[in-house]
Amino acid sequence: MRVSCVAVASLLCAACSSGAAGGEGTDASTGPGGDAGADAGAGADGGAGADAGAGADAGAGADAGATADAQLAFDAAPTPDAGACGWQDAGRVLDIASGVTVCLPPVVCTSETCPPPLGACVNGACQFKNGYGGLTTFPQAWVTYYCQLSTGGCHGVTQVQFPEDTAAAIAKSTGYPLCEGDTSPTGECVGISASSPMVVGNSQLAVDPSTGKYVKDWGLGLTEATGLCYELTGPGGVALVALTDRCGGYCKCGGSGYQECGPCVSAPDMSPNCSCVGTEPGLFTQCCGQGCATPTVAACDWCASNNHPHFDLDLATFNRLCGSLANLGSCRLSAARFVPCMTPTAWPP
Repeated sequence: MRVSCVAVASLLCAACSSGAAGGEGTDASTGPGGDAGADAGAGADGGAGADAGAGADAGAGADAGATADAQLAFDAAPTPDAGACGWQDAGRVLDIASGVTVCLPPVVCTSETCPPPLGACVNGACQFKNGYGGLTTFPQAWVTYYCQLSTGGCHGVTQVQFPEDTAAAIAKSTGYPLCEGDTSPTGECVGISASSPMVVGNSQLAVDPSTGKYVKDWGLGLTEATGLCYELTGPGGVALVALTDRCGGYCKCGGSGYQECGPCVSAPDMSPNCSCVGTEPGLFTQCCGQGCATPTVAACDWCASNNHPHFDLDLATFNRLCGSLANLGSCRLSAARFVPCMTPTAWPP
């Protein structure tokens, strides 16, 4: 399995004290880009504001303009606030904040979806510890970036199709252009995203503690499994993104130092770096981002934290959503909702 390792980008200290960072995930060692964005300042080096359209797959969105005003079924669909969702309708709708709703997939409770410092698996479910509320701990949705779609740089988790093919198919079916290559300053476009373990689901490396074997139904939050995308609204615009990858993260276990989390996803003593969540003493002060009083920690993955909805995007989509704030390396979303965007495939591949 290949899983992306993603940038912390710009993390505000005020957000840390409220519970905005952390790291937990799976094998990030084979993800494209690797540690390139691990330093919290990496998202502010100007790269986020670069023109990512030069290598775009123009063909995939070439006819998008003609159907830009198409009234799609999901445009009129209200954001769900209760009930089932996702893979075989086995997921759970979770309202994070006004305008921010996610579909949580069914998961096997392991260290990757229930980090030991923050929760404990009790009867197969994660029981949160004091000061931690899972994805509602920091009730905001944020984005960073980690790859360029047209170069194949977004290949990570094993899927039926490559991310760029999934994005092209969604662009064609919706009539929206791909964000990469779209020269219009406004309008909705299509991209891809990685997200945290609670949103994407178990990794291929996760071991079911009840059987001692690898989790059979992994990655149940990915778009190919659910048929769902996320419609994201940022300060610069709107994008429809397919979940095609899973954020990695850095953690330690078994006496190791902090490392990419692959070897630790099922370890009972797994501990993520820069936990920085809620009001739990000793955790919320572990600030690891830009602008904080404590030194910046390179081995920290904000996207991999399981304390807020986070979307790590392809570069062009990030630029579209964040607009003039793209040079900061991250921006807050005003809205995020899951919407149907394709027919689910047979899953897992």
